[in-house]
Amino acid sequence: MVGPTATLTPLSRADGSASYRCPSTGSNILGSVNAPVELPARRDALRPEDATVEVFVKPGTAPGGVGERYIENVIKNMLAKLILGREKGYARRGVVITLATIGGESVGRGDSYLTLLPALIHTALLALLSAAVPLSMTFSATVLAVNASGEITREPSEKEAAAATSLHALAFSSKGHLLLNESQGAFDFDTWEKVHARALAICHGTLTRTSDGDVAMAEDVDGQPLEGTVRETVEDKLHQDYAWKTDAP
Repeated sequence: MVGPTATLTPLSRADGSASYRCPSTGSNILGSVNAPVELPARRDALRPEDATVEVFVKPGTAPGGVGERYIENVIKNMLAKLILGREKGYARRGVVITLATIGGESVGRGDSYLTLLPALIHTALLALLSAAVPLSMTFSATVLAVNASGEITREPSEKEAAAATSLHALAFSSKGHLLLNESQGAFDFDTWEKVHARALAICHGTLTRTSDGDVAMAEDVDGQPLEGTVRETVEDKLHQDYAWKTDAP
């Protein structure tokens, strides 16, 4: 399966930015991060020893609604646990993340945002790395749809998601720990166990043993693990930025 494509720092006036495109769904997200920034003197922003995380999701040219507010809260709660807001210069200041849909499938009024959630949080992660915001770990995420016959579909389209009996968006840390589990629809625990195992394989690959006895993650039917895609995006950007130094005689 063809993996997603991502680039770092496509915007010149943000502290950090990233674009992310998932070919299976056609979703194309542009994200920016400004941090650390001064926040308005609101009561909920007065955190004397920590940073305040703000997330804004923009559905293309349409105004935001209830769906955007819900998914903003989901992303904010997850990232707030990973951003090291007590680092020097971040206390009493803000980390503002803006994520805009600029192409591909869009989420209509009343439709589920779970199909777009992995692309949104991958964009947020890459933009945070671009802005050099301190993080406790990185992560990867995917969304799976389960139909009436129990078949699991990775990164379902809006049509496939509408026909599914349940949708599941899961995110895993760089160490394989479950960070996010958002599900909707009717399903039992056995179905969720299968979804969890498939999502972990998509994000981290499957375990294989090398010739020297070491255990490594390998590609499977879903292609390269998403964790590898995130890592390669950052490595490519570093190589591009420091090519003048590494190529020097």
